Amino acid sequence: MSEKIYTIPINLSFEQKCGCPLCRLYEQARNNALEYVTGAAMMEPDVRIETNALGFCREHFGDMLGMKNRLSVALMLESHMDEVEKKVFSHDGKHAAKEAGRVAESCFVCSRIEEHMSHYISNTVHMFRSDPEFRKLYAAQEIFCLPHLAALLKCAEDRLGKKEYPEFLRISVAIAEKGHAALREDLAGFTRSFDYRFQNEPKTERVKASVDNTVAYLASVKK
Repeated sequence: MSEKIYTIPINLSFEQKCGCPLCRLYEQARNNALEYVTGAAMMEPDVRIETNALGFCREHFGDMLGMKNRLSVALMLESHMDEVEKKVFSHDGKHAAKEAGRVAESCFVCSRIEEHMSHYISNTVHMFRSDPEFRKLYAAQEIFCLPHLAALLKCAEDRLGKKEYPEFLRISVAIAEKGHAALREDLAGFTRSFDYRFQNEPKTERVKASVDNTVAYLASVKK
C-alpha cells in the first residue's frame, strides 16, 4: 500500500479495525484544530481575523476552556466581542437579528474540522478506487457509524463510476449492517442483565459499553 502524506492518517485509522474509522479521524481533526487555535496560531493575524468573524460554538468553547489555557481564550474573546459589537449593534434592529443569528451559528473549530473531514472522506473513496490493498483494509472494518456511512456513500456516488460505486455501496452497507447486528445483540445483553432471571449471567465489556457504543453509532460526532 503506497503511502502519501494524505493517506497516512487514513491508513492508521483503518488499520485499527475497531469502531468507526471516520469517528477516529474526526477526533484527530478536532484535537488538531483545538491545539492549533489555542497555540501560537492565535497570534497570527489571518487566524485572528477568522476567529473574530466566526467565533466558536458552545461545545468547542467548552473544549478550549478544558485545555486550561484561559488567557488564549480571553484574548480571542476580546477581539471577537469587538467584532460582534461592530457587526450586530452598529446597525438597525433587523440587521442586528440577522447578524446575531449568523454569529451564533458559526464556529472556527467546526469549520476546520469540516474541511479536514471532507478531505478524509473524499480521500478514503479515492483510495478505495485506486489501491487494491486499501480496498481489502476497508472491507475488514468492524463498523461505520450511520452519519459517516451516509457521508461516505454520498461522496462515493459523486466520485465513483457506475462499475465501482455498486461494490463500494455493497461493502460499506454490509460493514454497517454487521456492526448494527453486533450492537443490537450487545444492547439486548445489557437490558437482559436487569432481569432477575439473568442476574448471574456474566457481562462482557462490550455489553457494559453497549449503550454508549449504540449512541455513538446512531448519532456519532459532528461530521
